[in-house]
Amino acid sequence: MTLPCKVLHCLKQHCHRRCGFIFSDTEIETILMVKGIFKLPLRGLESFLNSVFTLMNIPLKSLTYICISRS
Repeated sequence: MTLPCKVLHCLKQHCHRRCGFIFSDTEIETILMVKGIFKLPLRGLESFLNSVFTLMNIPLKSLTYICISRS
């Protein structure tokens, strides 16, 4: 499944930290799907997704594990 990059961008910022963003449902569902498929803890998931984005030359950063756990 290929998602356009703009779908993975946050929609609105509420404060200066990355957790202050409201993320799309698609992004949260995709991240949790990857977590379930690879059986990764949240900290490992953040690093894994950042590595995948880097290898694919996609200028995105994953949500922090704290943001993922609050979703």
